[in-house]
Amino acid sequence: MMLDRRDFLVGAGGAATALLVGTPGGDAEARALTSGAQVPGFYRFPLGQFQITVVSDGTISFPCEALWPETAKADRDMVLAGDFQPTDNATLQVNVLAVNTGDRLVLVDAGSRGKFQPTASRLLENLAAAEIKPEQVDTILITHFHPDHMWGVTDDGDAERTFPNAEYVVGEAEWNFWMRPQHPLANDAFWEQIYHQNMKTVAAIKDRIRTVKPGGEAATGITTIATPGHTPGHTSVEIASGSDHLLCTADVVGNRAVALQRPDWRGGFDLDLEQGAKTRRAFLERCASEKALISTYHLPYPGLGHVTRAGGAFAWIPVDWQWNDVDPK
Repeated sequence: MMLDRRDFLVGAGGAATALLVGTPGGDAEARALTSGAQVPGFYRFPLGQFQITVVSDGTISFPCEALWPETAKADRDMVLAGDFQPTDNATLQVNVLAVNTGDRLVLVDAGSRGKFQPTASRLLENLAAAEIKPEQVDTILITHFHPDHMWGVTDDGDAERTFPNAEYVVGEAEWNFWMRPQHPLANDAFWEQIYHQNMKTVAAIKDRIRTVKPGGEAATGITTIATPGHTPGHTSVEIASGSDHLLCTADVVGNRAVALQRPDWRGGFDLDLEQGAKTRRAFLERCASEKALISTYHLPYPGLGHVTRAGGAFAWIPVDWQWNDVDPK
């Protein structure tokens, strides 16, 4: 029996209808299943002869009143709601940089392995998805001694190093602050637990730590910038290869609306509130003046964009996602 085109289309239509109708009740049997899984959190891009991969450790969150305690709730809510952000709790991404210089593999910070907040525990999973093995990491530049930046260098019991072959580069001022005897934070109501966990973490990596002064290099092309306030030795980073360069904020910037639109608001767990605000404005001025590519640790993943001036403040312009040409030049 020969079927012409009309017979085929009619038959196909009937079959499709049968599949859709499925049961006498008319519900379709074939439905797409929902999933609770997200895509792996890594994003690659070239910077001159370097390849940089932003690797997510997940997110952390805090009550907004804890982040900006000096600001009136109405003012805080206006800025956050105007940026379509919640006004009760602020969620911060944790964006770790993996910089492949060709000679060395350098991480800028190391997450927390879930020891700070359970939602920030994805770094190893996402490094694996990006085909980066912990034993391949040569250097970890720790921008400052806060949990979401440094606790990930050891396992849950602080017995084993996460990155067994790495050295750890720390700003000299940051190291000197946390190593002070009879430390003022050791018995502080807010900081006591963090301080003592920091000391356990440091003990596990102490023999691999190298301190640098401002302007010192973690590796060729990866230079430290003194940005005190958040902590006394807080460090931001400049990464340069050929004519391309990137500025990494670390915790100078924590929220895209508040930090950019209200850079003088004090808060964000800065140990020196006044210096933190001065440093933030000065660093954002540099970002805007240089028209540099900016990498942020806590802005929406992958945290890459540019800073422009907007009146007496600033605006954040995210970069477009780049699907192709991710190899170094």
